[in-house]
Amino acid sequence: MRDLSEMRQEIDSIDEKIRLLFLKRMTIVNEIADYKMSQDMTVYDSSREKQVIEKNISKIEDPLFQEYYHEVLNTIMKVSKEYQKYLIVRSTL
Repeated sequence: MRDLSEMRQEIDSIDEKIRLLFLKRMTIVNEIADYKMSQDMTVYDSSREKQVIEKNISKIEDPLFQEYYHEVLNTIMKVSKEYQKYLIVRSTL
């Protein structure tokens, strides 16, 4: 059995990667918001969201992990949509 501190260090390393990828994703979300504003598009695209979720969930074999990852994806998308809305509102001020 591995040492708890070793496992926690590994989690810390994973969290660092998640943080960096989150920042990269939000930078792209900003670009998407700019594009949507210039094209007079809405923030929410249900077909795209469904496609992203299904594509990613299908790559996980364990049904329990699928369920939890579905929640992760929903949260990420919720945050992304909220940020896009914020950017759009801010641009109109």
